[in-house]
Amino acid sequence: MTVLKVSEPDGLLYIVTDSHLDDQNAPAEEFVEMLTKLENPHTVVFLGDLFKIWLAPPKFWTDLHRQVIFEFECLKKRCSNVVFISGNREMLLPGKFTDSWKKKLPFTHLIHNDWLLNWGQKRYGFIHGDTINYNDRQYLRWKAISHSRIVESFFQMLPGPVARWVAERIESMLVETNKEYKVHFPEKEIREFAENVLPEVDQYFVGHFHLDRKIKVDGCNSELRVVPDWLSQRTVIRISPEGEIEVLRFQDGSLNKVH
Repeated sequence: MTVLKVSEPDGLLYIVTDSHLDDQNAPAEEFVEMLTKLENPHTVVFLGDLFKIWLAPPKFWTDLHRQVIFEFECLKKRCSNVVFISGNREMLLPGKFTDSWKKKLPFTHLIHNDWLLNWGQKRYGFIHGDTINYNDRQYLRWKAISHSRIVESFFQMLPGPVARWVAERIESMLVETNKEYKVHFPEKEIREFAENVLPEVDQYFVGHFHLDRKIKVDGCNSELRVVPDWLSQRTVIRISPEGEIEVLRFQDGSLNKVH
């Protein structure tokens, strides 16, 4: 597991997740504007599902992708770390974040599983969260297949527009499947996950579920936080150098604290 150490933060930590940007239901303009309004950012962590569907190599990008990627590049110039933790809607991301890929993608760190951050006197854990529900076997099988070398090689051979069309067709079909697990918050599985990870951290942040939930377990002072999504709630979590956590909502062009 990768650990980033920021012993003396001289700025703020921001966490954003699940924006599912697309041209119809989740336009990029508001998200891009939010990125420009992050005050004094030191580290920004995105917990996955940035676009409705994203084939990561630049040959597959649309104007929407390029607009968002450009703003992340600008953000990277303003802060020390831009960390991207892949979700279930990212495809063809590299297994190793080589120098070649660092020139293409606007992140300082690219994470495929869980990740730890030592932030001053605090330790935080992060994960997208789509694999926490181990009982959703249909989804886990699909993810293994869709991220296999065979499928990725198939997509790499396709022209950009064709590959996007295929990916969008697959995504639209998946929306109608496995609804039992999609509408059910896996309380038991999340709690088991929390019991395993919380003893090692002060706070653990999970995306994917599009909820705002706090989970504690017996005998442990730390907390698992399901991060509210950008798509439906326009929320961002902000953490001070001392570890004070605030939930912000983006509205009318500004980020305001949620009381």
